[in-house]
Amino acid sequence: MTVEERVHGYIEERTDEIVEYLRSLIAIPTQAVPGENYDKIANYVGEKLSGLGFETAVYDAPDDYMVTSGRDILGLEGPRSNLVATLRRGSGLTLHLNAHSDTVPVTPEGWTVDPFAGTIKDGRVYGRGACDDKGELAAMVYAAEAVIQSGVELDGGLILTATPDEEIGGIAGLGYLINEGLVKADLGVGIDGNFGNLMIATNGRVRWKLETRGLAVHSARAHTGVNAIEKMSKIVLAIADYRRDVLLKRQADVPVSPDAKTDKLSAMINVGSIEGGLAPNIVPDRCSVIVDRRTLYTEKLEDVRAEFHGVVDNVAAQDQEVDAVITEINFREGTYIEPTHPWVQEVKGIYEGVTGIPIPIYGAAGSADMCYQINQGGWPCMGLGVGDKESRGHGVDENVKISEVIDLTKVVASIILAKLAA
Repeated sequence: MTVEERVHGYIEERTDEIVEYLRSLIAIPTQAVPGENYDKIANYVGEKLSGLGFETAVYDAPDDYMVTSGRDILGLEGPRSNLVATLRRGSGLTLHLNAHSDTVPVTPEGWTVDPFAGTIKDGRVYGRGACDDKGELAAMVYAAEAVIQSGVELDGGLILTATPDEEIGGIAGLGYLINEGLVKADLGVGIDGNFGNLMIATNGRVRWKLETRGLAVHSARAHTGVNAIEKMSKIVLAIADYRRDVLLKRQADVPVSPDAKTDKLSAMINVGSIEGGLAPNIVPDRCSVIVDRRTLYTEKLEDVRAEFHGVVDNVAAQDQEVDAVITEINFREGTYIEPTHPWVQEVKGIYEGVTGIPIPIYGAAGSADMCYQINQGGWPCMGLGVGDKESRGHGVDENVKISEVIDLTKVVASIILAKLAA
């Protein structure tokens, strides 16, 4: 029996244990807004890794990172607790694996199961974060356990991080750790993505709060006031035109999953939420929206900002009653690694060798924390994870296939073996 077979056997024998660990992670609500229980989940995962021989530390991002994350606009609360677990054996290279501990919020309606119960049904685990990203977090932890408990001698450093706020930009999460030099490595893997895709590029993201100001009067004299919602509607329609006429035609030469309904990685923009008005009999004097702009890794942030301001200014130039204020919430850069990079090809080979299925190399329209490893850290990295078309990531009844979690655990363990086994 080879070392890899022994490690994989360890994982298979503990399938039920891995599932229960995933359920325990789901049971800790870590919704990114406002941000809850980050300290609890960091300590929970850290305790397990400490028991495996890792040196663990929890770093809370300082206040300035919270401000840059958009604290005052988004209403962020609580510590941004980052777990760093390090195992050093010998003088070999350092491998960094990252999974994020936060999730998107739970919608108040539509769930058929308790979103924090980790319900098991039809070979799947249901709950918020099941496929994004707690299935990946469980796989990362148990991959490390399998290697260590199987008695594999290592030469090098293994760093595991469980970081918060990925869903809102990761600025106070992995961004903080890498910017401050708390994590340094030679190679990395962002364990966050879909099963069956190897992610080599991600879009960046800029979010703005856009507010229009009007003049409130009685609705019986609406023609004498300035309706902030009506003025905002002009801008929203202009943003839709900008998406159709400009951004959908702006692409990077990186293929994407067919599920994206585009052939290549594209720029994008979306108006995601809106607030305005007090009562039907009052002309609203305030209206605000949150705008999400997905940026190609080839775009410069200053150009993205200028272009968006230009869209709004153009509407204002045609209607002098449009009084708009733009406030930037936060941003995260896009990133890219060449598909021919040796690290990409090595991980691709490992994945296919473990699963027996080919894995396509794609770019992702979403943004992800792997950008910090590549852009700020300076080491090669790509992303992989769990989740299929039935997983409903970010949606109601989010779930993950148990077999995918086990397969990912094997893949990650094999990556550790390939780079660190003595």
